[in-house]
Amino acid sequence: MPRMKYAFVFAMAAVLIAFLALRLGGVAWLLLWPGVSFTLVALAYAGLGEHAFGKRVDGRMQPWAVILLLPYLVLTWGAWHLVRWLSRERAFDEVVPGVFIGRRLLAGELPDGIVTVLDLTSEFVEPEGIRRAGRYVSLPILDASILPVARVAPVLRELAVGPGVLYIHCAQGHGRTGMIAAALLIARGDALDASTALSMVQRARPAVRLSATQSRALAELATALLAARPGAGAALP
Repeated sequence: MPRMKYAFVFAMAAVLIAFLALRLGGVAWLLLWPGVSFTLVALAYAGLGEHAFGKRVDGRMQPWAVILLLPYLVLTWGAWHLVRWLSRERAFDEVVPGVFIGRRLLAGELPDGIVTVLDLTSEFVEPEGIRRAGRYVSLPILDASILPVARVAPVLRELAVGPGVLYIHCAQGHGRTGMIAAALLIARGDALDASTALSMVQRARPAVRLSATQSRALAELATALLAARPGAGAALP
């Protein structure tokens, strides 16, 4: 299970850092800060969930979370920028008319005409220029993880009938984005099953890959969304 693997890795890193701080002493005591940071991340993946990152509905993070998590955030944000500079993948792609998906964007990178932005990251602050470009919706999900259907389905049902063009993103626009975008296609009526919806997303953005947990979550979301959709059993025109 990806969440427990992440929890184990960060817990081991925290233990190692704490050991070094205790062993070396002196200035090395400063290592306790990244140790605490990695411990909080481990706890998030072990069960605390995305709330441990302090992501607010306006796309910013709580000050306490930034302070405690800063060593982890510096590594994460630095790695994200490195991938952005080195990657040849497009920043965003259009799946169907009215739905764009991609990586987290910087201010000025948002495609023209976007009315709503759905931010799936828990570990990033959304740039102010993106938050103010239109309607902003925050649905924080831990990297390589999922949320309960009861939390996600109502958001997707609302977005499916909302006006204007939608942009969905996580960090790189692959796992979390692929899962949620595929579910949205079902909510909109663009696809009648999870497999078809995911194929549509992957045709637009080939690097989209779901973990086994995310694939199961998509199947559960598809079932819930189809059950609530009028004429769910009818064939697409």
